[in-house]
Amino acid sequence: MTDKHQPLNIILLGDPAAGKATHGKFLADKYKLYNLDMGQELRALEHNKALRKKYKLDKTLDSGKLTPTELVRNLLRDKIHLTPPRQGILFNGTPKMLGEAKLVSKWLGREKRSKILFAYLSIPLSETMRRMTSRKTYFKGKFSKRPDDNNKALKNRVAYYKTNISQVVNYFKNLYPFVKISTLGSIPVAKKRLLKSLQRYE
Repeated sequence: MTDKHQPLNIILLGDPAAGKATHGKFLADKYKLYNLDMGQELRALEHNKALRKKYKLDKTLDSGKLTPTELVRNLLRDKIHLTPPRQGILFNGTPKMLGEAKLVSKWLGREKRSKILFAYLSIPLSETMRRMTSRKTYFKGKFSKRPDDNNKALKNRVAYYKTNISQVVNYFKNLYPFVKISTLGSIPVAKKRLLKSLQRYE
């Protein structure tokens, strides 16, 4: 497949609460990309016995331990390999670790996916704090705050992004075309800004 006919692949990362889930779904629908959201992938495994066995997930879920790095890497590898060559992939908020980022770039090259764009959604720290302390989730018929949306947890998450995500960002910036988009303002306004930034890469 020549570059002209290569599907667009987008690595979408961003600041906490910058709207990766919302804008990621929008991009996946517009460009008909496979929406590789690691949270969704892991939740899907919970209800599939064959996949739970394949990825040895039972012990992880039953013990309540964090998802092992090996599982995340195996999922990334398999999704890149199994997605049809003519369909692009949206890496929605993943990979988050430098080691995973290096493997993703390696596997993309192995599958001869050369049309790759790295996009980063950006908001100021004050907006991150405002959004994360005010947002709510709908659970069992009523709205409630996420349990990790308190000041201490927020500070920990921001520190995590500064140490880990920054390494991933620097790595991908040196490999692929890079766009940084502000998602301040309403969702429709941010979407227009996002599309304008991506037009030249379509």
